[in-house]
Amino acid sequence: MLHNLKIENYALIRQMDIPFDKGFIAITGETGAGKSIMLGALGLVLGQRADTNVLWDKEKKCVVEAVFEMGDEFIDFFEVNDLDFNSQTIFRREIGSNGKSRAFINDTPVQLNLMKELSEKLMDIHSQHNTLTLKNSTFQFSIVDSYIDNKTLFFDYHSIYSQWRKLVNEISDMEKKEAEFQKEASYFQFLSQEFEKANLRIGEQEELEQEVELLSNAEEIKTSIVQSINQLDNEDFLGAINLIQQTRQNLSKVVVHHKALEDLYIRLDSSYIELKDIVSELINLDSSIVLDAQKLEDSQERLNIIYNLEKKHSVNSLEDLLKIRDEIDNKLLLSSNLSDKIEELKIEEKDIFSKLILLAKDITKQRKLSSQKIEKEILPLLSDMGMKDAVLKINITENNSISSNGENDIEFLFNANRGGELQPISKVISGGELSRLMLSLKAVLSKKQSMPTIIFDEIDSGVSGDIASKVGSIMREMSNNHQVIAITHLPQIAAKSNYHFKVFKNTTIDSTYSEMKLLNQDQRVNEIASIISNGKTTDSALSLAKELLD
Repeated sequence: MLHNLKIENYALIRQMDIPFDKGFIAITGETGAGKSIMLGALGLVLGQRADTNVLWDKEKKCVVEAVFEMGDEFIDFFEVNDLDFNSQTIFRREIGSNGKSRAFINDTPVQLNLMKELSEKLMDIHSQHNTLTLKNSTFQFSIVDSYIDNKTLFFDYHSIYSQWRKLVNEISDMEKKEAEFQKEASYFQFLSQEFEKANLRIGEQEELEQEVELLSNAEEIKTSIVQSINQLDNEDFLGAINLIQQTRQNLSKVVVHHKALEDLYIRLDSSYIELKDIVSELINLDSSIVLDAQKLEDSQERLNIIYNLEKKHSVNSLEDLLKIRDEIDNKLLLSSNLSDKIEELKIEEKDIFSKLILLAKDITKQRKLSSQKIEKEILPLLSDMGMKDAVLKINITENNSISSNGENDIEFLFNANRGGELQPISKVISGGELSRLMLSLKAVLSKKQSMPTIIFDEIDSGVSGDIASKVGSIMREMSNNHQVIAITHLPQIAAKSNYHFKVFKNTTIDSTYSEMKLLNQDQRVNEIASIISNGKTTDSALSLAKELLD
């Protein structure tokens, strides 16, 4: 429940520190006194957006702090979100003069959506404008479903529905891929066959380029080798080897007479042996090089196949080309396996869908039973609020389609008069009747919901007299299970409260600001009398106020 609300520098509120207690709390005040402003400030700590327009003093920050008393059922939420749990948890919002906003839970900075998520478990704010949500099917379902005790049924349904939707989407994606593959299958098949025919192998391009280079220049290479052999080893033309041999013979005669000549002779001998070896290798190399025009043509043709494929696929190497070949083969393999995979998933989807349908049927059954209970329990409340002949009928029908909400359509039918025809509430119900119907539903659901605090913001619009007293009694009864805060302009409702606050304006020479105070018994009499007599406290109004409070 809400334990305390502190507001600083918000709109007309300069500073306000309001303690709250259990039970039924009424808040009254003249129009424009600041009741809605106080509610707007509370909205900040419930995760609503804000801007610098809310600042009373534009040079200072706005701070709104709410203290909630919380039970152990919230411990898991705090642990999951890495927050410190305290039975008195502090929600704080700060709006800086620069427009920047910060949110805190127990002094830990949090994202606004987290603050909103937690606050929605703590407080339900309902205004006269929110009665329009009663016409919304989502809200109607929430009413009916909250009256169903078997919450596991919805958990199981949503879990299986999530699995089913995931499968449906996966099948859809695969079918789209399959369709795309089918469009490109013939082209991919052509490319694959082209690669298969090319029969590429790693390192082949480099080998072929070397071979073409050799064969293209074979004649020139052989000529150069023959010339080199002749220059090294030719007796007729005194080749280099013969000249070295003669030089060796000359030196061998005198080498014994000079140490330096011995070293030179050894070096010359090594050169003679090296050149003889070089000539031998040149002869072998000459023999290995064949002038083969056909082999050159074949190699060039093979190399052109590789070059053309590289150009076609916009790559610069055989390795990249082989990667593309593998990718194409994988696509063809995936395409061939895709149909089988789709069929497997469709069988699985059909099985899950069957389970989903069974759960949806069970939900439909539970909703119809829940609707009957609500229809029955709401009639006495409607009667107490002056609609003795009113009838509410909740139609739950099957629409032969599955959604996250089951297989149902819902329609609230209403008739406020005896003998009238039931029609959708959007067509037949007035504003005052809608408010009373909504309050009746809230009262019924309050026995089922664990919402700690319920705020009614002038939901009593359109009612008066004895009906207003009945509305107050219903709110008082609801406060047995929840903290109920009612912002009201009706004295009958204010008189039913356990605690009564008044919002009023103070005016100084240069400013106007709102304040709020808890009234004692005498002050309550005067406030209620003032409401009764439209601001003029008469003896008869005071007498009636005392009577209402007794």
